Amino acid sequence: MEAADRLNILLVDDQPGKLLTYETILAELGENLLKATSAREALGHLLHSEIAIVVMDVSMPDVDGFELAAMIRQHPRCERTAIIFASAVHVSDLDRMKGYETGALDYLPVPIVPQMLRAKIRVLSDLHRKTRQLTRLNEELERRVGERTEALERTAERLRGSEARFRSLAEGMPHIVWEADPGGNVTYFSPRWRTYTGAEPSTHFGWGWLAVVDAEDRERARAAAIAAVESKGDVRLDFEARFRRHDGVYRWLHASGEAVLRADGSVEKWVGTCIDIDERKRAEQTLRETDRRKDEFLAMLAHELRNPLAPIHNALKLQRMPEADPALMNWSRDVIERQVGQLTRLVEDLLDISRITRGNIRLRVERVDLAAVIEGAVETSRPLIDGRNHMLAVKLPEERIELSGDLVRLTQVVANLLNNAAKFQDEGGAISVSAEREGKEAVIRVRDRGVGLSADSLEKIFELFAQVRTRERFDAGLGIGLSLVRTLVELHGGSVSARSDGPGCGSEFIVRLPCLAADAEPLASGARPRASRAVRDGLRVLVVDDNRDSADSLALLLRLRGHEPQACYDGTSALEAARTLQPHAVLLDLSMPDLDGFDVCRRLREEGLESALIVALTGYGQEADRNRSLASGFDAHLVKPVDPELVAKLLDERGASTRRPQ
Repeated sequence: MEAADRLNILLVDDQPGKLLTYETILAELGENLLKATSAREALGHLLHSEIAIVVMDVSMPDVDGFELAAMIRQHPRCERTAIIFASAVHVSDLDRMKGYETGALDYLPVPIVPQMLRAKIRVLSDLHRKTRQLTRLNEELERRVGERTEALERTAERLRGSEARFRSLAEGMPHIVWEADPGGNVTYFSPRWRTYTGAEPSTHFGWGWLAVVDAEDRERARAAAIAAVESKGDVRLDFEARFRRHDGVYRWLHASGEAVLRADGSVEKWVGTCIDIDERKRAEQTLRETDRRKDEFLAMLAHELRNPLAPIHNALKLQRMPEADPALMNWSRDVIERQVGQLTRLVEDLLDISRITRGNIRLRVERVDLAAVIEGAVETSRPLIDGRNHMLAVKLPEERIELSGDLVRLTQVVANLLNNAAKFQDEGGAISVSAEREGKEAVIRVRDRGVGLSADSLEKIFELFAQVRTRERFDAGLGIGLSLVRTLVELHGGSVSARSDGPGCGSEFIVRLPCLAADAEPLASGARPRASRAVRDGLRVLVVDDNRDSADSLALLLRLRGHEPQACYDGTSALEAARTLQPHAVLLDLSMPDLDGFDVCRRLREEGLESALIVALTGYGQEADRNRSLASGFDAHLVKPVDPELVAKLLDERGASTRRPQ
């Protein structure tokens, strides 16, 4: 990386050892790493250098991290600086909330996971570079528009005494030049108007020019023109609107004008220009879209990382309990192994995207048997497919079809498509994968009967971080898998496409790869253990989560504490169970496939559980998420991974005020 392209990343901690650790973790990114052991030293860096990202400790001797973050956010120079907190002490939900309120993008517990920190810094660095490039482009475009407008205004000033000279110059200018009478009625358009709109200038004299303004912008453009005409002070016009070009395409124009005054100060006429600024507006839209997708990605990444942590946390709690028998210990270890595998796959996908973005991915090319690719992918995806009780049909070619490619990466392509097919349809669905030769191409097809895709989704589903959400599948992941598929296929000289008859009609993904010349048992789920001690006089608790490990592990913890839990894995079965169980408390996940937690909570309240304790369990923990859950009828909002001690405390408080029926 060129020195000029490196970003400044500031590491703030009063312990030199931790600074050295952060520096070691982030060294491979190639950025400029600045260090500070106090808030005063950190402010010095911030005032003298452009800092892209600050990674800071919360506990510092003179000014703590929260106060330093507040000072950073108040300074205009640091408005685009991203802040990440790291703390080994202040790790409660209140601490995290305080960190986010001071403007931090993330709050990491210490010890830091090196891969996670590098991934976050890499994403934020890329976003900072793109934002800086777009800002510079916008400034350059504004400068050019300003220079051109000033030049035209100077030209108009020189032309006041000579109408003929003005017209001759106007006709030779690359921009649209116009004249209007004191009332704002256009009396002249330069020939550029006809070139641009495809209509004779006289067609749009008076206020007729409004006919080519987009309907959504028309009233605003009219109001701006009338305001300028009726102005008694600043006799200038300044508005932006979309105008219809001769080919029917609407593009953004910047319309500006100035009144030519008589000796007595009255308006003689208006003179101005229309300049095409569509590229600038597109750059602004790209910047806003990039910022929006960054926020969505960071929120979804936090959600995806928290989901596996909840069952891991619960399983570890179970292992530490004296009542845990060997069967319970084995089951909890299986939970941890599955969820750690999920975290590992997530991190590996993030790393793959990073390598692809930086151009560092390399293929190990060899002669590859297409059948081996399909068989390897089926083996990889089989646990997920069988875990959701799907039927899988595999059709391999009768002839041997060979490719020139990387066996591991091609297997990853097909496995990702199979995993998507398994995730995005209800249990007991059907999946098929087939491979065949069509001319000089090997064609792989993966079909499912799942949620399907809308027409607009087909256009964007392969974009990085694109997330296609439906009511049936709220949790759409990070938007990484299909982007990896497309990139890996294209690196092999192939292509990938998607087809669907619409939502609810299933999907088909088709991979085409150049082929070489023709010469040549499901994983068994362990039995779930039962609690080894008798149920004490506790509460009836309904645990609802579509993540079975999370629901089952939390239910086991509650049973060992003397409560009577029942686990459900979707909203519909939760409503049915509640009518029979009449629970004292409901622990309810918000993101579920059929009915989300908000709908289930509302229905439970309507069906007689007005006094029951209903607690939201979710990976989303921003203030807006908490406000929405409380407004929907929840009594509390807990962020995954949920501390079982906190759940027990809520239940104990409810139990103290509830007389259990005999």
